Amino acid sequence: MEQNIFLKELKKKSKERNIPNISEENAQFLCKMVRENRYKNILEIGTANWYSSICFALELLEKQGSITTIEFSQEAYEEAKSNFKEAWVDHIITPLLGNALSILPDLQETYDFIFIDGMKKHSLDFYLLSKEKLKQWWTIIIDDVIKFKHKMNTLYEYLEKNKIFYEIVQIDPDDGIMIINNKT
Repeated sequence: MEQNIFLKELKKKSKERNIPNISEENAQFLCKMVRENRYKNILEIGTANWYSSICFALELLEKQGSITTIEFSQEAYEEAKSNFKEAWVDHIITPLLGNALSILPDLQETYDFIFIDGMKKHSLDFYLLSKEKLKQWWTIIIDDVIKFKHKMNTLYEYLEKNKIFYEIVQIDPDDGIMIINNKT
């Protein structure tokens, strides 16, 4: 099956099963960031049925990039491995099963783009642990920062206290992403 058709089918199935993937608009925005900034090494924390991982992978195919993605759910992890093969991107994605808070400290690789879409109450922990894995030029994206701001109080407090600049971009009518990078 052609990759873009596969993605559309995966998105459709996700909606039918109420799987909380990023929106198509959000995926397009993030993939454009990856493309324009020439990012090659992506870390993703929390991925539902891996729709976003596959979107990123399609951007990286010609760049010989790679993605490491961490998922807590055994069921989602097994589904992901099948989806990666079907989308022909399994050779550039390393799926890891388990608690990201335990996995992140042991990762040896460095990344230039980190997408955090895991359990919202742990957003600050994910940010702090993944920040240690960054290359020289980098961007961190945190998803669902408008709709679930109340679950991310510690993240917002930390950023304000430490005067870390961030930008909120509302992509979907009811939500948006936080962009933190070292280019501003």
